Amino acid sequence: MDYFKVTKRCIRCRKPLREDGTCQNVKCVRYKPEPEEETAEKKEETTGAAE
Repeated sequence: MDYFKVTKRCIRCRKPLREDGTCQNVKCVRYKPEPEEETAEKKEETTGAAE
């Protein structure tokens, strides 16, 4: 019986992880910046239009 959902946490700082499993605490050793897919897509569009 599931009464509540246990959130996965960072093994170093114990903060909750993002959906992709990376740490969101800026001061943590295992921190990774959020992936910026939107900016990468925008860059591709601008370079594709120049051709």
